[in-house]
Amino acid sequence: MSNLDYYIHDHSDALRFAIAGNLSGPGVASLDQAWRTASSVLRGRVLVIDLVSVRAADEYGRDLLVRWHRSGARISTRSAETRAFVEGVVGAPISMLAGKRAGGRGLIEFLLRCLRFAAGKPARATNNGKSVLAVEEINR
Repeated sequence: MSNLDYYIHDHSDALRFAIAGNLSGPGVASLDQAWRTASSVLRGRVLVIDLVSVRAADEYGRDLLVRWHRSGARISTRSAETRAFVEGVVGAPISMLAGKRAGGRGLIEFLLRCLRFAAGKPARATNNGKSVLAVEEINR
């Protein structure tokens, strides 16, 4: 299972990437490609990078954080630890959001199951008690 999960939320005024895990390994290339593709259809909307839980990054992950910052994306975090990490990488203050409750669990669980099933990795969504939705593999 990947140590990086991201979700894209398309709103009328913003495009938001919610990211959890470490910005390292092959997931960074996938996230970078998703960002490049999404950027082509922003049409004046704000790009929001919501770092739900990111505490580590390899060279490519740190480079991606810097490129998001330089491109004008609004980067926010949900914890002081993530905020300190990202500020150290980009060299600028980052906003911190209050934690949000994971809502719409039924829909989210359904979508995650569809995605994981298509990838051959059945999974379910769970709330780990920290208001962060986690994805766990189901052993067959």
